[in-house]
Amino acid sequence: MVLPVIFRGHDEAGFFAHAVGLGPGASPLNVLPGNQRHDGARYACLIVVKDYVRLRGATRAAGAWHYSHIEPEILADVRGGRAVLVFDLSNEGPAYDTAIFSPLCTWIEGNRLPAGRCIWLGQNRHMATAAAADLGTRAGLIRFEHYDYFVKLMAWQFSRAAEPDVGGAPIDGYVERLLDVTHKDRLLLCLNATPRLGRVLTLAALHYHQLLYRSLVSFPGIEYVKSGASVAEVLRFLDGNPRLEYLRPWVHVVGRMPPLRVDDFHEQGNALVEKIDRRVYERTFFSLVTESDFAEPGIIRVTEKTVKAFCLGHPALVLGNPHSIQLMQGFGFEDWSGVFDRTAESTTSLAARFELVFAEALRQMQRINTDPVGWMGAVREISIGNHRYATSGDFLRFYAERFDRQLVARMATLIAG
Repeated sequence: MVLPVIFRGHDEAGFFAHAVGLGPGASPLNVLPGNQRHDGARYACLIVVKDYVRLRGATRAAGAWHYSHIEPEILADVRGGRAVLVFDLSNEGPAYDTAIFSPLCTWIEGNRLPAGRCIWLGQNRHMATAAAADLGTRAGLIRFEHYDYFVKLMAWQFSRAAEPDVGGAPIDGYVERLLDVTHKDRLLLCLNATPRLGRVLTLAALHYHQLLYRSLVSFPGIEYVKSGASVAEVLRFLDGNPRLEYLRPWVHVVGRMPPLRVDDFHEQGNALVEKIDRRVYERTFFSLVTESDFAEPGIIRVTEKTVKAFCLGHPALVLGNPHSIQLMQGFGFEDWSGVFDRTAESTTSLAARFELVFAEALRQMQRINTDPVGWMGAVREISIGNHRYATSGDFLRFYAERFDRQLVARMATLIAG
């Protein structure tokens, strides 16, 4: 099935259009000639957002392109059932914001667009629930879909693992080195970029338990190219969560830390998304993934950070929002559930979830100290299976079938007439 599209708001078709074109097979999207509608055409108009704040009215007031600039002819096609509008923010997964969605509903109503023909496409699976709670029946004006740009990108990247230019170290013999205890010189791997709340707390806890020297940790320092949580913000969180008060001195230490880097990459920010240095996984027993989201309860998603660990067969604890492991299983991966306690998956309290994840990390490190060969034997089968699933192309095929094709088919049905 091929879906005709045009795009507005950017000089490229956007992240979703790029991602669905990443094999297997030809892209299910086809840009109409000249990126223009024509009389009688049935199509999806991709509104390339890329940055959540661009949806605010202030964007238009500042003179930048805003969705309210869409041509009247396109709106007429939407009213006539020949087109749908797709707000593509598949590169981000922000929480619901009434200041964005309430005006959007007003705009839809003012232009007499039929309910459900404006599609919201982002990573956060909680958007529809949050919109219904805030907007009531008006939420039905928008059709909420989810799409994980960075997850699809990882599926594509790992399907090409046999190519020598993909990733960091050569992959020949990678699995053997990954599962060989003689290659391990650290207990856990913790890769961090933007200094978000969960990451600062994790580093503080590693200091408190005197485990930093037994871990491979990257951290760019509290000042970074992408803004994160300041020391003051983390301390305010501790004010409201006294059970973590013991971390306060170490938060100050983290604030003074110089940058730590355990790989060979000099890129920063989003440029790190596709970067992988397999050697740091070979040297460590498991990952403590500090996800982009931890402090925001209104977000359900994972990013490439968690996906990389699973694809690489590296057993992973995830400090993120609830349901992270459930999402990975939904992508076709197996969890190391016989090894890890996943109680934190269903825990909504931030402080409690942090303590549960870190306590589990401590428990695993103790098990490894006691019997490293036995521990490695316990994770071996699932690690091999997950790595094979990713590098064989099965992950890519699964995502393309379960998400790409079904999502495109739903859009095509809306404009079929």
